[in-house]
Amino acid sequence: MTPEVTRRALMLGTAGAAGATALAGCSSAPTAEQDLPVRIHANDATTFQPNFNPYGGVPLQGASGLIYENLRLATAMNPGTSEPWLATDFAWNEDGTEITLTLRDDVVFTDGEPLDAEDVVYTFLLHRDVPAVNTVALDVVDATAPDPTTVRLRFGRTSFAQESDILTRPIVPEHVFSTFEDPSTEQIAEPMGSGPYLLDRFSDQLYTFVRNDDHWAADEFEPRELAWPSFTTQTMNTAMQAGELDWSGGFVANIDRIFVDHDPEHRGYWYPGNGSVNLTLNLEKELFQDIELRRGINLAVDRQEIAEIAYMSYFGPPHPTGLPRPTYEEFIAEEYRDLEFAVDVDGAEKVLDDAGYERGADGIRVAPDGTPLTFDLPIPSGYNDWVTTSQILSSQLSRVGISLTPRGISFEQWLEARDTGNFEVTISTAAAGQNPWYLYRSMLSSEYRTEGDEPVVANFQRWYDEETDHLLRRFSETDDPEAQRASVEALQRIMIDQLPTLPIITAPNWFNYNTEFWSGFPDESDPYALGAPVQNSDRVMVLRKLTRTTR
Repeated sequence: MTPEVTRRALMLGTAGAAGATALAGCSSAPTAEQDLPVRIHANDATTFQPNFNPYGGVPLQGASGLIYENLRLATAMNPGTSEPWLATDFAWNEDGTEITLTLRDDVVFTDGEPLDAEDVVYTFLLHRDVPAVNTVALDVVDATAPDPTTVRLRFGRTSFAQESDILTRPIVPEHVFSTFEDPSTEQIAEPMGSGPYLLDRFSDQLYTFVRNDDHWAADEFEPRELAWPSFTTQTMNTAMQAGELDWSGGFVANIDRIFVDHDPEHRGYWYPGNGSVNLTLNLEKELFQDIELRRGINLAVDRQEIAEIAYMSYFGPPHPTGLPRPTYEEFIAEEYRDLEFAVDVDGAEKVLDDAGYERGADGIRVAPDGTPLTFDLPIPSGYNDWVTTSQILSSQLSRVGISLTPRGISFEQWLEARDTGNFEVTISTAAAGQNPWYLYRSMLSSEYRTEGDEPVVANFQRWYDEETDHLLRRFSETDDPEAQRASVEALQRIMIDQLPTLPIITAPNWFNYNTEFWSGFPDESDPYALGAPVQNSDRVMVLRKLTRTTR
């Protein structure tokens, strides 16, 4: 695979040093000689590193789902369901410790080797044997293949709740991955999967996929080519404005003016809730273990102001349960359905006064043990919406005598601080997943607790509570929807009464689309999948729906 930009890439336009004109050559109407690709921006990158390993490091977008396929297709927009893909059927045993998968018999990798049960077995044994692969914490005990199209997976605990995690693992070729010394660190520049697309060209500014015409479902995918140019936030905005992107994710300030108003017939956006953005207090710090301090901070935060200023009123404040709307509207307990976060500066002052947090001569409150309520707020400097959010939070908390100083750092520095607990206050997110259990587990489960300086991969506020863990286990140990709902409603009560983390905005699924050349994207009227081009299953669903716009 040559790293040079080839003639085909030049037809697409070259990203160049700044990336602003990455697809300039594609902005005009396609011709018979130029079969215009779907032009995609998933997340910001100045340059690309050639890594398509779905289980190694930071793989490039498209590796999972399009090259390395899922067993089933599932989306948070239709919780609790999945549609056949590599696996045509599956069945659980009674106690949820074993799942039997039935596979298609006509799947081949792009080197001609068949994909069969042994490849699925190998993939799940990797989850058991290589901890870095097992990012979804599956408790795999064993995997066996009674025949080439049947797989039995056995788990060490009831795993009903992780059905979606199991069914959406990218399946990798054993005959390739078994040659790697460590599959979790191998950098794969020339991927060889079974999916509907395969890598065509790569440079550090642009990579392209072409349709795998030998794929068993090739006829379901009209787009012949997909193009990922490298963009920063600024150059992405420029490309969107010029009509050089069809499908993009990411926050765009003033999106109507910058994007939609230039071609309202074809351009739009849809931002359904897909998780929670939280003001994250490090609960391993003794100070924040005081519920009264957390309550005072919570009352002082004006989520409406954050939504209006930092997020341009694209959506409103979050629900106090942390459950995103409309994705999990149906799971919100009846008693909390109309509940909203209250902004009460006077009430916050009283809570803090009564708890012994007295104002000093400089106006900053001091804890009963003499610790001043003065905190840094580290955030990634490139996250423009978080930068604005942090500035608003600083102003809001100053009104009640708490000093919060935003500190922009690199994404890598922030990630290390968040994961190792080297912070007092930060902002973090939790994704919704396929049901509310995923969100609450990610935010609140003690199973993510580590020893010493070992980094955590979730529960960044470090909330460790036996009742919470009991409720999460109770949900996962049954497939009875009513019993699961009871557990979720009890977890909502913990979120509201104990404030383990403070939702400040609903984490949106950032999705912008341009139908000038390709139609069929999901939207509010047809929410068949999440739109941002970053979810493994959802992007397969979207590409199956896309058709050339009639001109």
